Amino acid sequence: MKVKKLFLFFSVSLVFVFLLSACGSKDPLLGTWLEPVSEISLAFDSNNNVVISMHETSYTMQYTEQDPDVLVVKVSTDGTIPDLTMKYKVNKDQLTITVDGTDTLFQREK
Repeated sequence: MKVKKLFLFFSVSLVFVFLLSACGSKDPLLGTWLEPVSEISLAFDSNNNVVISMHETSYTMQYTEQDPDVLVVKVSTDGTIPDLTMKYKVNKDQLTITVDGTDTLFQREK
């Protein structure tokens, strides 16, 4: 009886550890980000799509993450426009995108 209780406790504890570790591994880039001055929004999803929107216009593109802080956005499907490479940094609810040495700050939409 005591062994069964110990085994049950150990099993339940192990499940909680796995669940908690899965919660902590979520990519902080995922979600919707807004640049308040231009009202450009970036929406990153778990399928490596980014939707770039401004007012009534939006474009969906594929992206890949390279290194811990580099994004490569595939701008065209036929390769006529080169891929866009940018650095990024997520700090809580703030996303900094750096393109050609210029930083743009986005706030996470809630």
